[in-house]
Amino acid sequence: MELIAAIVMLLAGGVVAVLVMTAIGIAQRENPVDRSTPLTATECDRIAASLLFHVVTAGGTSDDQALREIRRRAGIAAPVTTGIDVTSWADRYARLATPEERRQLLETAVQLIANRTTPIPLRQYANLLDLNFGLGFHTDALAKLREQYPFDYVDHAKAGRPREADRAGGATPLFVRQPGDAARLLGVLGVTGTPTRQTIITAYRRLAAQHHPDRFHGLDEATQSNAAARFIEITRAYEELLAIYRD
Repeated sequence: MELIAAIVMLLAGGVVAVLVMTAIGIAQRENPVDRSTPLTATECDRIAASLLFHVVTAGGTSDDQALREIRRRAGIAAPVTTGIDVTSWADRYARLATPEERRQLLETAVQLIANRTTPIPLRQYANLLDLNFGLGFHTDALAKLREQYPFDYVDHAKAGRPREADRAGGATPLFVRQPGDAARLLGVLGVTGTPTRQTIITAYRRLAAQHHPDRFHGLDEATQSNAAARFIEITRAYEELLAIYRD
């Protein structure tokens, strides 16, 4: 009798387990869960918040103030990761986000630092450029936003002299297009032979990586100043060449 009772209990337990599994399967079919959307959205917000945090704090804003600004003005309350590489993280965001989300992130970054009474540091502007390129845009995208949300930048290594870090020592704004000698501009980027848009982009990114202000942080002022001058010079040449070579 005990054996029969044990067999009956095992059978009953098996039946209950089958019924529970069947019920779960039916519920999942009737209410499918899209796991990708919330996870992707959360990842996008975390990356976006980290990128905005890096750009804002590069201008000297405290961590707490930067977080408040991002939450209040950008509407993003996700946790941030500090000490990131802006270009690689922006590229990562671009792989997850839609074109409209990428455009919105760049515009939000500009909004967070623009319309100030004092120029932003060159290092912060360099981070904006990194974000712009990492998201897959060219300098024209940032130029249009600078027209919409005006702001100036300053090279502190040049004794606070705004927009005069280029080798010529002039005060021409970075994105005001002047008629330029294409051969001279190509020489600035070291492009030889028959130039194409892609060779110009490749040459610029190589030089920008070499002369990015972050690479010279903490060195003597003369070294930082020379690097900043070169960085702005090649960026100006790059922007003008893209306007010439559109194909």
